[in-house]
Amino acid sequence: MAVGADPLPWEIDPYRTQVWIEPDASCHVDDGFVTRLGDRLQQQGYATSGAVMRTSYQMAPLPLRRWMSESADPARFAEQLKELGIEPYQCDRVHLISLELDGDWKIRFREFDSLTQSFGAVHEASVQQRELVSSAILRLSYAKFAPLARVNEVQKSNITLTARGATLVEEEAISRTQRWSEAVGQIPPAEDTEVDWEALPAAAPSESPLPETVPGMIGPGEALQPVLRRNDRQGNLVANGIVFMPWTYIRCEENDGLQLKGSMVSGYSQAMPGRRNVRTQRLAIGIRPLFDATTLKLVDKTSEDTPLAGYEIYAKNADGPELVGASDANGKVVIPNDPKNSVRLLYVRSGGNLLARLPVVPGFEQSTTARITNDGPRLLAEGFVEGWRDQLIDTMARRQILSQRVERKIEEGEIEEAERWLAALRSGRTVNELAFDLRTAKGQFLKDNKLDPTIKRRIDQLFEKGQRLVAQDKSLLVEGKLARDLEAAKKNATQP
Repeated sequence: MAVGADPLPWEIDPYRTQVWIEPDASCHVDDGFVTRLGDRLQQQGYATSGAVMRTSYQMAPLPLRRWMSESADPARFAEQLKELGIEPYQCDRVHLISLELDGDWKIRFREFDSLTQSFGAVHEASVQQRELVSSAILRLSYAKFAPLARVNEVQKSNITLTARGATLVEEEAISRTQRWSEAVGQIPPAEDTEVDWEALPAAAPSESPLPETVPGMIGPGEALQPVLRRNDRQGNLVANGIVFMPWTYIRCEENDGLQLKGSMVSGYSQAMPGRRNVRTQRLAIGIRPLFDATTLKLVDKTSEDTPLAGYEIYAKNADGPELVGASDANGKVVIPNDPKNSVRLLYVRSGGNLLARLPVVPGFEQSTTARITNDGPRLLAEGFVEGWRDQLIDTMARRQILSQRVERKIEEGEIEEAERWLAALRSGRTVNELAFDLRTAKGQFLKDNKLDPTIKRRIDQLFEKGQRLVAQDKSLLVEGKLARDLEAAKKNATQP
């Protein structure tokens, strides 16, 4: 076990990492295999990570199959560590590595972070030769290493952070480049090649025998997930003290080696408290996507068993909104990876109305469920109001035409024809009757006490628009005037 010394400043505090290795029975290795593999990893690890990690290797003290499962409980694993005498501040990271031999050597890797009590995804790699297992383990563990950062300042969507061991990571990155360049510089050139010995040749990353990444490095464009850790007065984690901020991610915009600058993308107006709290640690842990896409499922927020179909999903890009797709009959839509954006801000729309903002890191989770407002009642109300408006327009047009006919017949002195058209005007449906239908329907749509307040307000606005149309109708006044004009025409016709 890696035992920690006195607390060090965050910027120069290395990751104290315990690596557990479990060879499967198919590997057919002796008891000293893990010891020899650990020694080789120790040597290669020191040469490739420098002081960033303080690592120790040992045979896994418990079966890893259970903890390689996606359903593994991180809180229970933390308890298991405590039972084994491993304290969080003595061991920051636990790397689980299982080996299987099936033609190729298959490596499975998973990481557990003690401070945030969280598991990473299960990542896999394979090599053909036994001698390459140690290098493959290092490459996999470095590439999938989830760096940890401390949040310094939050100003709306702008956020500044400091990565764990930032100084150590920066020094190792510079030292690694320098060592590789110096090594390449010592290679003698071909006899017929002129070399400028004042300038060292540039080495492509693919030519380096070292892992491509330095563990703990956070580059621009990478995504992190904010976490709150609440401690007691002694600095120990309180019950249920780990909170991963839902639908909230941080996109790294700049890394100057000491400080990170990023933007927080959230579905909430204030996802993380802006003020510091002595007992609350504001952290962010790096995300290492495992999948090529994430399936987003939309369900009713009042009932997860009710999928929402036909909802349009838009992504916010630099060039403008992009239609990603629409939810199917099961409420699902696939969100593919975007090489330009590690964090995709999605907008859920229905009938032109914005229902939710959902930040997603495609590939971070194979599937995720969003509980949003069910827009179905509003769509039904909108359909009713649209149909009712068509009836209203048809009725108003019909009454206008009949009124003009009655008026023209009175002017022409055709009293009987005027009476016939006036009777037709009076026998038809009136706007007042349509207004009564509108009020009745409004009461039916709004009688559900479980109706979301936002949807209720939008339904009410739909019916208010219809009521304003009714208020514009003057046909009843015109009908009364025509009746009086007709009576006056009759009296004039009977006078000598």
